Amino acid sequence: MSVDFKVREFAYPMGILRLRRFFEKSQWLPLEKLKAYQEERLRRIIHQAYHHVPYYRRIFDSHGLKPQDIQRIEHLRKLPVLSKEDVRANYEELRADNANRFRPALSCTTGTTGAPVNFLLDRPANILEFVYYWRFFGWGGYRLGNCLADVRYDYFVRTETTDKAWHFQPSLRRLLLNSLQLSRERIGEYADALRKHRPRFIRGRPTNLYCLALFLRERGLDDIAFETAFLGGEIAMPELREMIERTFRCRTMDSYSHMERCVAVSQCPAGGYHINLEYGILELINEKKGGNGVTTGQVVCTSLYKMAMPFLRYKLEDVLEVYEEEKACPCGRTLPLVKTIHGRMRPLILTPDGRSVSALSPPFHNLKGVRSFQFIHDEPGRLLVQIVKTEGYTVGTEETLKLGLRKFIGEDMRIELAYVSEEELERDGLGRVQMVMSRVGAPL
Repeated sequence: MSVDFKVREFAYPMGILRLRRFFEKSQWLPLEKLKAYQEERLRRIIHQAYHHVPYYRRIFDSHGLKPQDIQRIEHLRKLPVLSKEDVRANYEELRADNANRFRPALSCTTGTTGAPVNFLLDRPANILEFVYYWRFFGWGGYRLGNCLADVRYDYFVRTETTDKAWHFQPSLRRLLLNSLQLSRERIGEYADALRKHRPRFIRGRPTNLYCLALFLRERGLDDIAFETAFLGGEIAMPELREMIERTFRCRTMDSYSHMERCVAVSQCPAGGYHINLEYGILELINEKKGGNGVTTGQVVCTSLYKMAMPFLRYKLEDVLEVYEEEKACPCGRTLPLVKTIHGRMRPLILTPDGRSVSALSPPFHNLKGVRSFQFIHDEPGRLLVQIVKTEGYTVGTEETLKLGLRKFIGEDMRIELAYVSEEELERDGLGRVQMVMSRVGAPL
């Protein structure tokens, strides 16, 4: 999931509270007022992009555009889309010349495709993300101060404690459960931590929460329950949700967002998937009408808060189905509805020591000489890594890569490397390169 809040995020209490008050009201506002708010934020971003971002100044000038030419949402189509390759190739030009004013920090995608993208996140984007999740979690009953279990791996990698099963953060009332060590053999440690800290809520990727639920059921550990399980990071398949809900005797609520913080869709208690219009502008390109009142298209999104590195018409790999006519949700919220989200599946890697691992990309982030990569798990105990390398790739790069992978998959998995061209990477049914392709049966 795209947020990992730390104590320092509370260093901007007034900004958080102001935006929080607006978000609590805006979900009920008439649609025309929501769109007016989007356009007011858009004009700020366009001004910032043209006057302070060299890349956009060049794009505007080459298309004969000025900031006053893009004042409405429909005017955005005058601009070309921004691809992930464009971001990789123009990182320095996309950085605003006044970026330091917004306290930026380097971040990187951890998505399902095999070519990470570096970008800046700043204070306005952090405030937005905090408030967005505060509202979404609130839809599921969460209140600040409630204990939350969080199934993830990044803390354990960052602190070089990948062998630990869990860690509790008392200041945030958060129980971190290490997704890298989820296994039948160690499930008792997770159960003990959950009993000790008694979180009312849990969040994580559906595949990780499914494995947690499955291993607990297999051991007959049926005394752990939650009020709500918040899902994100990948598509929540019905069979996974059913297992999570049945095991933990809770409801599940799904969400769709990205590290780049340009688009967010979240599920309400009534089951509707709402586009958070206050978060970003969502467009569809390459649209196809289905003849059933639904249009399918590829996601293009525009950030409304990122100032240090704004993204205008940023193209994602995901495909959405939206209703051609606006539908009302039983919950009463006026935020528009999405019918279906396609893509973002993350297969599990089954390690010889019995673990189910869903995250493998960090060893490759910012690795010199690696343009893109793909993991293929095609037989038990073997992981094929297909690498598209550049001139900077060396023997040292290869060793760094293998050492990094071992932190995730252990010492017993056989690693084989293959060097391929971009065109030789395997693609899914939608023609996209997926970071992980698994043909070994997962514990589903």
